[in-house]
Amino acid sequence: MGKRVTLHLQQNTTLERVAAILDFFNTDCPDDLEQVALTCNLGVSVLQKNVFPFLRNLSILEKCTKTPGLTPQGKIAAAILQENPDLLGDFFHSLLYKLHLEQPEKRFSWAYAMVVQKLWNRQEVVLSTAEKKSLVGETIEAASLKYQLPSSDIAFSDTSIAGILNWLRGLSPSVMESQGKSEVFSRRYFCAAPVVVKSVDTLYKQQGRTYGVKIFLKEDIKDTICQMLLLDPTGLEGSLDNAKRTYDYDCGGFFDWGYEGGYGQWIALNQSPEWTQLL
Repeated sequence: MGKRVTLHLQQNTTLERVAAILDFFNTDCPDDLEQVALTCNLGVSVLQKNVFPFLRNLSILEKCTKTPGLTPQGKIAAAILQENPDLLGDFFHSLLYKLHLEQPEKRFSWAYAMVVQKLWNRQEVVLSTAEKKSLVGETIEAASLKYQLPSSDIAFSDTSIAGILNWLRGLSPSVMESQGKSEVFSRRYFCAAPVVVKSVDTLYKQQGRTYGVKIFLKEDIKDTICQMLLLDPTGLEGSLDNAKRTYDYDCGGFFDWGYEGGYGQWIALNQSPEWTQLL
């Protein structure tokens, strides 16, 4: 029998708890785990056995230390929290969505991206118990095909969906809204300029594009960007306009977009900017 493929995202980690952990480890003397556990409303053992390992997987916390500190990426997250906390949810969403492209062994990231794409394709949906079970089944079926394994060897469940929804609740503008005892997912119609630029950066890397060379916005490219951003296609132009105003190449920035006769819309990024450059 082959080894089971684990796609699970545990549900103890939420954006609010991560923000508390970032604040905690960003201090000079982060040695009172009891205090951060109290803030997170979790036991110290849950932090150490569930939450911290997950944040190590995301390269937010250092590995191989009893009381971990922030990695360089963790320090970027802490800077976002301090300077523009509304972007923190999208920072983690972007990280979770693309991690498997750079590190294929991070299969939970593949599952995260798969569920995000399935929700985007649904456009708007009540996340009932039955709907969540459908997402579980569809993800397991896709994983079975991808990894050439029987579905019984795929570890993904209702609690995995709960873990994914934790992160989607942190996005701004929101894609989740309470409706009675359920929640409704719907695409958003705008994304902040830093988030748009990082999605374009991911596209350049994923497709092996040369920075500074235009990418023409064919339908599949538009869909790829909108899926990453959980953005309705009708909101793409406005989001691109805002990104151009913020980081306009013609004004010394690094992003541009426009129209070219006979070819249609295009986007261009002349470098891979760090999040800290975008704040």
